Amino acid sequence: MKDESDSPGASAGTARSKVTLREIAELSGVSISTVSRALSGSPGLSETVRSRVQSAADRLNYIGSGGPGISVTVLSNIDMGLSGPPDFQVELFAGIERECRDLDLPLAYVMMGEGQLPQIAASTTDGDRRGIILLSFHDETLIGRLVGEGVPAVIVNGIDPGMRLDAVSAGNRSGGFAAARHLIDLGHHRILHLTHGARRPVRDRLHGARDAIEAAGLAFDGDLVIDLAVMRSDAAYAAVRDRLAAQGGKPDFTAIQCCNDASAFGAMTAVEDAGLSIPGDISIVGFDDIRMAAMTHPPLTTVQVPRQEIGGYGLRRLLERMRSPQATVTYTEFAGPLIVRRSTAPAKASRLG
Repeated sequence: MKDESDSPGASAGTARSKVTLREIAELSGVSISTVSRALSGSPGLSETVRSRVQSAADRLNYIGSGGPGISVTVLSNIDMGLSGPPDFQVELFAGIERECRDLDLPLAYVMMGEGQLPQIAASTTDGDRRGIILLSFHDETLIGRLVGEGVPAVIVNGIDPGMRLDAVSAGNRSGGFAAARHLIDLGHHRILHLTHGARRPVRDRLHGARDAIEAAGLAFDGDLVIDLAVMRSDAAYAAVRDRLAAQGGKPDFTAIQCCNDASAFGAMTAVEDAGLSIPGDISIVGFDDIRMAAMTHPPLTTVQVPRQEIGGYGLRRLLERMRSPQATVTYTEFAGPLIVRRSTAPAKASRLG
């Protein structure tokens, strides 16, 4: 995991919300009561002492307790009330929910409609403070409003290109690189890529694949890229089916690198419906490692994304932002391993490009 905000003695992947005032007092060399007064903003302390306590709290990655007056609202364009929302999003939200429960923080979920801009304020009339999490979506107008109105906010599973908001996401480019390198190491020189250009994190997965291809001394062929309108199994099925049909059932590729597991499931079905075998004729790699990935036939090779950890860290980062509004904006990535299963195998020598 890469995080520009990491401090000595702290790990972004470790929940330090349970740090005690005693630990901070011991590190800063003051009494527990002084720590409590310093962190609560009480008057009567010198700036030197206040700074020393805050530095100790930062070193321990103390984010404070929830307590009354702090609430979190998750904004998303994904309806979590549906019976079958994507596993990926459910587990991201579960990580946020778990941290809020541990810290006794009120949590609300607001479904964003097309073009909808909810009324948001950093605090309410009774002084309660509110933080916002943008879950898996990017709205430039909304981000501009949050920044302009000083509302503390964090993007979970995405990034603000202008780095105005803190963001946390998967290691998308590194994951795309690892998946492509795995296929190249198996002798696949003609890799079909299913991507989704509307989402920057997904574009980063394709960029990582391109990095691996070019690092291997191969030429990246733009004709082997299919931009899906949506990252669903049905869209991927149709795209691969049509591609194979146009080639008369004789594909000019030996592997498919998919932008997520759902698209990989569709690609697998299309390959098999065309009378081809996996991985005998075509190797397939996904991204996310949702639960179904290990249950397909054959089980899917894919890049694992630590979804609950990403969600939990996003919540902790939001609380840090609420505590220190002027702190440097950070973008944090959580890398996950490539999980090799039986959907990939060495390319047939007769079909190497």
